[in-house]
Amino acid sequence: MRSGNPEASVHVKDGSRLRGRAALKQVWQDSYDESCILELHARVDMDGLLKEYGDATLQRSAKLVKKSKVPQPIERSEAEMAISEWKAKGYVTASLEAALDGDPAGLTVTYLSFREATKRAEAVAETLDRLDLTGFEGRGAAIREKLKDPLRHADLDTEVESLRDAIDSRRQMEVRRQIETVRERDSRERTTKVLELVSKQPSTEGGAGPVRSPEVAKVLGDAAPTPDAVTNLLEPFTFDAFVVGESNRFAHAAAISVATDPKKAYNPLVIVAGPGLGKTHLLHAIGNEARNRSRGAKVLYLTTQAFDQGLQGGEGDASRDAFRAALTSLDCLLLDDIQGLGGRPEAQAELLHVFESLSRADRHIVLASDRSPKAISDLDERLVSRLESGLVATIQPPGKETRVAILARRARAVRLEVSSEVLGYIADLVEDNVRELGGAFNRVIAFSSVMGRPISRDLAQEVLRDGGGETPAGGKAAPDVLEPDLTPGRSYLVEEDRPAGAFRLLSKALGRGRGGLVITRMNPKRVHEAFGLTADRILWLTDRETKAAETIPPALERIVYEIEGFLAKKPGATVLLDGLEYLVSSNSFEAVLKFVRRLVDTVSEGHSIFLLSVGPATVKEQELKMLEREMDILRLDGTA
Repeated sequence: MRSGNPEASVHVKDGSRLRGRAALKQVWQDSYDESCILELHARVDMDGLLKEYGDATLQRSAKLVKKSKVPQPIERSEAEMAISEWKAKGYVTASLEAALDGDPAGLTVTYLSFREATKRAEAVAETLDRLDLTGFEGRGAAIREKLKDPLRHADLDTEVESLRDAIDSRRQMEVRRQIETVRERDSRERTTKVLELVSKQPSTEGGAGPVRSPEVAKVLGDAAPTPDAVTNLLEPFTFDAFVVGESNRFAHAAAISVATDPKKAYNPLVIVAGPGLGKTHLLHAIGNEARNRSRGAKVLYLTTQAFDQGLQGGEGDASRDAFRAALTSLDCLLLDDIQGLGGRPEAQAELLHVFESLSRADRHIVLASDRSPKAISDLDERLVSRLESGLVATIQPPGKETRVAILARRARAVRLEVSSEVLGYIADLVEDNVRELGGAFNRVIAFSSVMGRPISRDLAQEVLRDGGGETPAGGKAAPDVLEPDLTPGRSYLVEEDRPAGAFRLLSKALGRGRGGLVITRMNPKRVHEAFGLTADRILWLTDRETKAAETIPPALERIVYEIEGFLAKKPGATVLLDGLEYLVSSNSFEAVLKFVRRLVDTVSEGHSIFLLSVGPATVKEQELKMLEREMDILRLDGTA
């Protein structure tokens, strides 16, 4: 097909061969067979195929055929004038200049080809101008250089689309990194508050199984172990301490292979995973295992930042030379966070040199990154090729079974018996970050000690919804401690008579640095007066237009557009929507349910938070149950 129209058709089956329209008819019939697979190939030499299969071309209807216009010969003077203009714009016109002394027909063909090529080049240049090339300046400059010779580089659309994909991938990675930073900061803050509560409470002697202070200190301390002075390895990070599941089994096996039988293992090994999923643990485990097998093995763990600092040197060229020599003499180099190499050509050149030296000597290099090598911005193509010449092993977020196993191991480490029900409950709350999962477990252990109560699901539910408030000496949590703690990526159906509780939850989220959007039936002036919110935007949900406040009509598509646009600019933000009954009366419940489901998916993908305040008495019981199946439920029972 070309431009959406079938050009030729060949059908071969069981020795029989059809061409032309009969073949096309048979292909069409085959497409209804369940076993049929259709493949589309975008980059095909159509002209070459049509020459080879001339008898397979399809005849068009006469009324669809247009006579081709014979181009008028181009005068030499006209061509020279055009060459001058194109040269002024920076185009390479050597091929056209060479055709000036040829026959008129050849000049005409070359001229017309060049003119079309410059039009395509200008279109590509306009596309580049619209892209944010920050971090990809080198690739953008390379494409612009090729555009100067439009006949030689006639098909740059593919390169531009590849660049666009890389930019989008980088943007998504940065958004995820920002979200993870906020989440980990919140987790640390909550754990710190719990630790403060623990330190203020006297030891409980009569409780039904509280954790004693040494165990609490061990669980909550979470102090980073001291790295080895020579290798930078962390001794506790071993293969035995790594919990294996379906999400990380392949990467774990590859890491063991490198550590135990490097001559048969892939070189290099690149471990790709998001934050908190264990890639750094595996790097240290490889190094520790290699050292245990051979105490004389030269192993070094470095972050990309440390690698770069070592190259810069502290005392001139001699220091840098010594650092390079140390790297090339290693048996195994473990380099973490290589996404930081993007845009650092000198560091990339040095890594290529080190890689070649180690590879020639049959020594290993293992790297870790939060994205695949080809998705790292401004990474030298030679380095990308070298990194992907070995094995790229990806770690996915752990499944529930693995998360439960991680928590069970933590419980054994502090000599605690925790029921599978409690472990499963905690595992359900944190799905994609092992460090955050550990922080949630830590808080449950500490509160068990503070309250003098055994670790149960009810206790875990109270703790993991806490706001870090004070706990009275009597052991019962204060009301503020029981206030729900919102989790990024979750959508909450806040069931209450009036939306005050939802606004309080939003205010709490805003206090932790998240952006906020409010769409409410309340006049924004009243919202400011009653709750003192610092939300980025407050939209009054009403058909009425007024200059006194920013309004939005109850049109579902318009509301979706506003919310998705806001979350794209403010990843990890919180959205509060109140006035569900107003939306239902203006549309229909079926339409509103689809609308809610779309927002739930958007919020989950972007790790944002969605609060939907609803008065249970304002919707039908069946409708309320359908909403409850889509969202987490918070029943505030009019106490807000």
